[in-house]
Amino acid sequence: MNRKKRTILGVTGGVGAGKSSVLELLKTEFGARVILADETAHGLMEPGSEGLRRVVKELGDSFLSPAGCVDKKRLADLIFHDDTALEKINAIIHPMVWERVIREAKEAEEALVVIEAAVFSGAPADFFDEIWYIDTAKENRISRLMESRGYTREKCESIIANQASEADYRLLCSRIIDNNGSPDDVKKKLKEILAHEICQYCQREQR
Repeated sequence: MNRKKRTILGVTGGVGAGKSSVLELLKTEFGARVILADETAHGLMEPGSEGLRRVVKELGDSFLSPAGCVDKKRLADLIFHDDTALEKINAIIHPMVWERVIREAKEAEEALVVIEAAVFSGAPADFFDEIWYIDTAKENRISRLMESRGYTREKCESIIANQASEADYRLLCSRIIDNNGSPDDVKKKLKEILAHEICQYCQREQR
């Protein structure tokens, strides 16, 4: 498919903002190909992967289990004791993630491709038609996390405090999606945003 006939959206937002529900709507209601950057990153740290090989070469294998898998507790300990460890891992993995994500997006047959990521550093700025910020009030985010994940309020507030600020997200994104209402509310908003653009692509395909 010609790049001009495909819309590529970036989607981001803080924990508990409801990104998963928005992505599910984009997939089921609008036929989008949804690509999760975090899943791609996990794949790059699987045993035998090029990403893990390069990280081990840089940081050693102290964070690996006897089976050669990433031990999350050991990795957390390494990052805690080595201020540069996370920076080194990100410097290796982030470019590899975006290389794979962009390739998958370009090869997609769907007219709408949605890439969800916590951060967009390393991604080419001109690759996206728009980047959306899923905006949800802090109290709603906390309530959702406490209900869906069983977190305490203190844990929710700690996680939120350690993420990018709302101001940072707004600077990055070209459109704000209010997700404080019901699933029907956000579905209606997505239809209003996407219907005209997708219709244009359909008309081009029919010519």
